[in-house]
Amino acid sequence: MTIKQRIMSAADGLQNLVSGLGTNRGKRAHNQFLLESVGNSWMEMDAAYQTNWIVRRICDVPPEDMTREWRAIKSDFAEEIEAEESRVSLKHNCVEAMTWARLHGGAAVLMLTNQDLEKPLDVTKIKKGGLERLLVFDRWELGATTINTTNPLSENYLLPEHYRVQGGNQQIHWSHFARFVGARLPRRLMALTQGWGDSEVRKCLTDIKDVVSSKDGIAELMQEANIDTITREGLSDELASDQEEAIKKRYELFSQMKSIVNMALLDSGETLDRQTLSLSGVAPVMDNLMLWLSGCVGIPATKLFGMAPAGLNSTGEGDLNNYYDSIISNRGYALERPLTYLDQVMVRSAVGQMPDDFDFSWNTLKKANVIEQSQAELINAQRDRIYLEDHVIEINQVQQTLQSKEIYQFGEDDLTDGDNFGSDE
Repeated sequence: MTIKQRIMSAADGLQNLVSGLGTNRGKRAHNQFLLESVGNSWMEMDAAYQTNWIVRRICDVPPEDMTREWRAIKSDFAEEIEAEESRVSLKHNCVEAMTWARLHGGAAVLMLTNQDLEKPLDVTKIKKGGLERLLVFDRWELGATTINTTNPLSENYLLPEHYRVQGGNQQIHWSHFARFVGARLPRRLMALTQGWGDSEVRKCLTDIKDVVSSKDGIAELMQEANIDTITREGLSDELASDQEEAIKKRYELFSQMKSIVNMALLDSGETLDRQTLSLSGVAPVMDNLMLWLSGCVGIPATKLFGMAPAGLNSTGEGDLNNYYDSIISNRGYALERPLTYLDQVMVRSAVGQMPDDFDFSWNTLKKANVIEQSQAELINAQRDRIYLEDHVIEINQVQQTLQSKEIYQFGEDDLTDGDNFGSDE
């Protein structure tokens, strides 16, 4: 496609031949997105994480929020499974893997069992205590030896067949790793990253630099917010007569005396004037840059920067609710898939087999306050009473619901007979 064809294909539907709007004479007609490298140096990302607190919060906060309330195990072996989670530090390793995935675009958790690492992992052969420990690697610590490009039916299609840890010789089959992938990429770009995702830091690195450089620029301006200017009669003539050194010494002495005794001594032919730099328009620009960055990384400014909520009667609760909704959505992409694979090994290591009743649910991120919770329980109680009076449900159904929510506990002898309905029966 020629340049002219590209311009024509990018033209607006609205055209104005006089102003050039929507034609190839318009400036907007030449705007276009270009591909950037997704293989940024790990050194730059590590340096950004080490030296800049904003980058740390971008990488640390979402994984910590995803796992803060963790999950509730649903199984007859829940206690054994939770004990195994604690033993292998499952939650901690998931947080670390997601952190490096957000920084570098990918990370993997190696499951060390008693099986040969070069051969595929057979989860059905995992016995109780078979999981020794978990090790986390970021994507740059793992080198691919072969890529599966021939078998589209395999789970690792277009992904490495074996990995080798940087500096080591041991080949490790891909099935021994639980992969944590960074930001989503088109398949054509994932082919360049060996199946890893994009760095959350890389895709907003320009915006991060804008915020940091703006802050540094403001700090520099503050150093020169007040400038003393001195008007001296005959200065041009003195400079023309090679008296630069004498003039320089004169005002060095002036500056020293002003600093020591906080007093300025001037000749009758000298006038002191202080110029003050106005910074009134700087704060709104900085605020807009911070808001732009918070939108880029998907973290509210109140949480990313610790800013006070803006707007009349604003509490920031709406921003946090939207953020928690985003966390719940991203948790399914970033955490649930690798965690499910880890459970195949971890649960068997805890119990000796995979229980048929094993399941889990995520705990609520935001806890309802006492008033909201009481109001919800009152509404539910009123609903149940109406259904009981209309003979829609039975008393034991309400009891079972209360017991499943762990509000009240009933023994088998305490459950009301299913034939008993509301108070009029």
